[in-house]
Amino acid sequence: MIDKLFRTNKSFAETCEYLCQDQSRSQVLAAEGVRTHDYHLMAQDFEWQHRMMPDKEKAVFHSILSFPPGERPKDAQLVEIAQRYLQKIEMVNTQYALVKHTDKAHLHVHIIANKVNNDGRRVKEDFIYERSLWVTKELTREYGFRPENGKHLDLTHPEALPEPDAKRYRIYTAIREQLPESRSLEELEERLLRQEISMRYRVDAHTGKRLGVSFHFENRSFKGSRIDKDFSLKGLERTLVLQERRLQEEKLKQSLTGTMDRLAKGRPGGWDERESMRRRQELKDRLDKAEEERLEPKLKKGLEQEERLRQEEDLQLDLRHEQRQVHRRGLRL
Repeated sequence: MIDKLFRTNKSFAETCEYLCQDQSRSQVLAAEGVRTHDYHLMAQDFEWQHRMMPDKEKAVFHSILSFPPGERPKDAQLVEIAQRYLQKIEMVNTQYALVKHTDKAHLHVHIIANKVNNDGRRVKEDFIYERSLWVTKELTREYGFRPENGKHLDLTHPEALPEPDAKRYRIYTAIREQLPESRSLEELEERLLRQEISMRYRVDAHTGKRLGVSFHFENRSFKGSRIDKDFSLKGLERTLVLQERRLQEEKLKQSLTGTMDRLAKGRPGGWDERESMRRRQELKDRLDKAEEERLEPKLKKGLEQEERLRQEEDLQLDLRHEQRQVHRRGLRL
């Protein structure tokens, strides 16, 4: 399960229309404080509460909880998960509606809520994106769902995404297309520049060693790991090493095939085809083993470094969460 939290400038009327107008693909599963049988009335109810704090310009909270294809919890469980999600990110004491969409292969639930609460006060939004990410991971583990791996661009409509996410998908698409054709980071960088995407490296000030990579398109920059877990610096280097290995294996196979064909044309009497095939396989196995032994230390080191980076990021998220909990307990006291 993954979450998608939108930075939206849309009104309640626009959002409710998008979520509920097409009843062939949408179903309101639950709501609090708004009418659900007509999206016009739902929007009016949201707007009425928004007028209690008219200076709050962006009052629409819009998030999606999405499940991998093939994983389809029942409606009752979807409601339970979405309500717990709202509680844990502290989007509470306010109006909300939960709308299931079935227009794509993967099940997803839209959550719309009012950032002006039932008392006419502003809902706390500090670190809400970090909280949303942390809570989604926690609920995924708790309910035993599969974490979402990779991206399904065929299930995504970039034109419907907020501007930052649309550009992130634009970068993802370009890397996915160009990486298999590249032999090095420099070649990948050159190919991406033709699509107006630049690569920027984080470098150790003392050693000059590359520590990380980010991608810049128009007015937006993203860390490689934020675009995709495999597009971190270590992930890209590992992919390039594996691609080079496969290329060398293919060349070796072609060379062996050509050699054996030439030998077959002028083979002497008594030539044994099975024995020849056995020797050819032995030669290939020796070459594969030698190549694997040469590459294994690099791959192992890259995997260990990437795992450490991921553990550090998870630890930072946990620490920020603990700090916020301590701060909240202090305020209550």
